[in-house]
Amino acid sequence: MIKAEIDITEQMQGFSKFAKQNDVNHAMDEILLICRKTMMAPRIVLYQIAEAANENNQITDYEMACKIQNLLDDQRNEIKRKSEMINDSVKDAIYGLNEIKKSGNPAVIKGFIEAVKLDLKQIESVL
Repeated sequence: MIKAEIDITEQMQGFSKFAKQNDVNHAMDEILLICRKTMMAPRIVLYQIAEAANENNQITDYEMACKIQNLLDDQRNEIKRKSEMINDSVKDAIYGLNEIKKSGNPAVIKGFIEAVKLDLKQIESVL
């Protein structure tokens, strides 16, 4: 097995500095640098930082790691919500188009066309 040692001291010092300043954006930049160097996912890096900070009683580092983790969770939930909204709108639009194919009634066709347009606008608003 190959063992590699990666020095992230500078990035961790930067993270700690920004945690003390409560500067989330720059602390996240340091996390990204650590991720690039270590080839680890942000959640794993944040978990390890939070665990080490908790063990060493570094409260500001722990709180910043947790805050960034919460922001990532919020972002993931927002993306999931948008994805579900797009899926539902696409299904509605497909249903409307299928109903248009079946119907010979111009009034029904017009109603479904308006509904499909609204579904497409909803998809566009999410993007």
